[in-house]
Amino acid sequence: RLIYEEGLDARFARHRAHAEQLWAGLEELDFAMHVPLAVRLPTLTTPRLSAGLDEAAIRKRLLEDYNIEIAGGFGPLAGQIWRIGLMGFSSQSENVMLLLTALQHLIRG
Repeated sequence: RLIYEEGLDARFARHRAHAEQLWAGLEELDFAMHVPLAVRLPTLTTPRLSAGLDEAAIRKRLLEDYNIEIAGGFGPLAGQIWRIGLMGFSSQSENVMLLLTALQHLIRG
């Protein structure tokens, strides 16, 4: 029902706009994207993590302090990337801004 009410074109555009907002914000925080732009999905962002970044501790604080859940990489990418989903109703500008602000606070103090 929600997809029908929003319309597919509008839904795809919303997901793309919020993904681009997230990508730009992460790049401002010095994260490089793991997947090249030409093949990147708007619903899943995978920033590469800097060496020395305690990614598990940051993900824990995001969940405990901000109620934001992001996933770590698995297999050969464990500890090297995060998996950030922006899909459905949660693809909202407010959610992107909350995540970026929280990351800035946790990483840069």
